[in-house]
Amino acid sequence: MSFRLKTILGIAMIEMSVMAILILVNQLNLGGTARAQLFERVNATGEVFATMVADAVISTDLATLDAMIENTLSNDELVYLRVRNNGGIALSAGGDAGALEQPFVADPAYDQALPDNRIDLSLPIQIAGQSYGSIELGVSTLAVEAEMAKALQWNLAVAGMGICLVAIFGYLLGSVLTVQLSSLQRGAQMIARGDLETRIGVRGRDELAETARCFNDMAQSLAEERVALESKQAELVEKKDHTDLIVEVMRMIAKGETAVEVPDADRADEIGDMARATVVFQNSMDENRAAREEQARLIHAFDQLEEQVVLYDTNERAIFLNTAFYRFNEAILEQLPEDFTRQQFLEEGLRQGSYPSAVGRETEWLEMRLHCDPEDDVPIEVHRAPDRVLLVRQTHVADTGIIVSASDVTELKKSQAQLVQASKLATLGEMATGVAHELNQPLGVIRMASNNCMKRIAKGQLDAEYLTSKLQRMADQTERASQIINHMRIFGRKADGEERTFELRASLENAAKLMGTQLSDHSIALRRALGEADVFVTGQQVMFEQVILNLFSNARDAIMSTETGASEGGEISVQLETHDADTISVIVEDSGGGIPEAVLDRLFDPFFTTKEPGKGTGLGLSISYGIIGEMNGTIGATNTDRGARFRIDLPRAEGAAQDAAA
Repeated sequence: MSFRLKTILGIAMIEMSVMAILILVNQLNLGGTARAQLFERVNATGEVFATMVADAVISTDLATLDAMIENTLSNDELVYLRVRNNGGIALSAGGDAGALEQPFVADPAYDQALPDNRIDLSLPIQIAGQSYGSIELGVSTLAVEAEMAKALQWNLAVAGMGICLVAIFGYLLGSVLTVQLSSLQRGAQMIARGDLETRIGVRGRDELAETARCFNDMAQSLAEERVALESKQAELVEKKDHTDLIVEVMRMIAKGETAVEVPDADRADEIGDMARATVVFQNSMDENRAAREEQARLIHAFDQLEEQVVLYDTNERAIFLNTAFYRFNEAILEQLPEDFTRQQFLEEGLRQGSYPSAVGRETEWLEMRLHCDPEDDVPIEVHRAPDRVLLVRQTHVADTGIIVSASDVTELKKSQAQLVQASKLATLGEMATGVAHELNQPLGVIRMASNNCMKRIAKGQLDAEYLTSKLQRMADQTERASQIINHMRIFGRKADGEERTFELRASLENAAKLMGTQLSDHSIALRRALGEADVFVTGQQVMFEQVILNLFSNARDAIMSTETGASEGGEISVQLETHDADTISVIVEDSGGGIPEAVLDRLFDPFFTTKEPGKGTGLGLSISYGIIGEMNGTIGATNTDRGARFRIDLPRAEGAAQDAAA
């Protein structure tokens, strides 16, 4: 539907609505007035007629009533008249017979008279307030209705003429309005077809003219935007080509191709940013490739190591193990998944009996291995069935996990045991003179006692009490010699490598007895402050006594190397100190002048010695350091005002000692 037609129809609808309202108002006003006037006129006619017939009704003058009714019915509006007395008897009637035959029903208002087009009224006949009867009359409403219908026809005719005039003026107005709109329509169609150079004429200064000017401005803007868009499109196509090239270069780099040149890295736009990001990606890929190659070399290097290496992540799951680790633990690994945990590995080893030192205390041993202090990087010895000894080190690496390395030190331990045994034999050789002196004393006592007994027997002086005392003395001296020989034999035999709990004070007493005579021969006093309480530690007692004998021997040599010591002797002291409930300290001091400060840090290095060539191997303190370390203790050296001071700290084994005592 065109705008012109919409304009005409809109105006026509407005005009029709207005005319309809006017006609309705006019009809309602006219009809209401005419009907009200008719109803009032009927009432007035009835009242006049009732007054006229009052005397005739009183006198029952029927002829007069008939004449009056007939005379009144000359009014065309009256349909019928009837006069009744007080008893309701019709005295006279005239008019339409059909209406008179119908039952009389009074109409209280005009609207009730519409069904039969007749107003029916009943009025009383009264004189001086006294009723003598009533009159009934019917008045036709057709004349009023006809007048109203005629008025409606005129109103409709006037409305039709108004609508026609409005339609004509609406058509002319629509034609004027749609001229500018048609131009806008044609211009819009041209722009829709792509002709952005289209412009329309502007007429007048009204809203349509303003719309036309806006249309022309829009067309101008669209033309400019199209030029800019085409330029941008060309730029985007050019950038797309460069982007595709860079993407292809990135694909080549991702595939691992090297020496790929990245174009457009010098551009200042987003293509340049993308190219520079590609260069960064290329560098990262090169670094990753180099890292993978380095990783492969490291893995190859780890696989060539005889040392076992396994790496656990932060969740303690195995992520790498070298060939040595797999080969040594093959029986355990065959029962585990590929991503086994450290706890699973240890539990499976315990189940297979791979850790003989954990037998009988598996839970305690497992807890100790799993909950090591992350800061403690001290290696520990682990015995593996049937006869291997591993030196295990756990290293915590931040944000990576735990590296566990294990070296097979079985042969080293055997060599160390041989060195210790050789050292003990050397010590025994050094103590041979002192031991001989120790044995000569009880042998001399036995010889003298036996000679005295024989002399008494030869003289016949058989004193039982005297002989018994001599024999008891000989037995005591024999026991003393036996103890010296047994201790030498025990000290001289090879260690079995099994750790046990032993009483530390008694062990120090044994070492002092072995060295006591030799020190006395050099006028060196051995002072002991060992207390009276029993103190227990865990380790190999013979090995520990070797450490103490090494310290005594070194102290003796240091004292004898000084002028005062060579002539007057000196002093060695050994004492036990308890600092807390968990640690016990053994302190050995001498008066040998001390250790040069420059060599204190190297004192426990293998083959390092301050003695003259031919007088020392440099292994004594190194072996001592290892023995104390195996007992989970520490050994260190400092100087005092008089000489050297060696301190050994060992963990106590109170619970084990109590169990052994029980």
